Amino acid sequence: MVPPPPSGCSNLANKKVLLIDRTQPTRDVRAALFRSHGVKVHIAEDLRAAQLLWHPNLYDLVVLDVRKHLAGEAREFCELVRRASPEQRIAFLVGPPVYLSLTWPDDVMATSGEPQQWEQTVRFVAAA
Repeated sequence: MVPPPPSGCSNLANKKVLLIDRTQPTRDVRAALFRSHGVKVHIAEDLRAAQLLWHPNLYDLVVLDVRKHLAGEAREFCELVRRASPEQRIAFLVGPPVYLSLTWPDDVMATSGEPQQWEQTVRFVAAA
């Protein structure tokens, strides 16, 4: 059962997101979370599929889990998107999704003190 959207989140209804995530369990939970807020989600397992789905002015946000892609491929995809649509918003998921649980929404994990090993990845992708 997906929880109802919190009050004040109605501005998310009918927004469109392209979610790019290679890992099925996290992809499914992330998509369910977006959908629980009224967001329309299109899912791509890899960057090749994402290139086929993405079109200028179609998505309000592209969410890319860069951890499972080669940095050069992720950068190339982002550059392609930026050239075609400079105003496209792209969010990068760069850390381990410790906040996600396979039993969500019944169980949510959150840990502090995780090593912040993704700084280099963030800098590299942000440069794109």
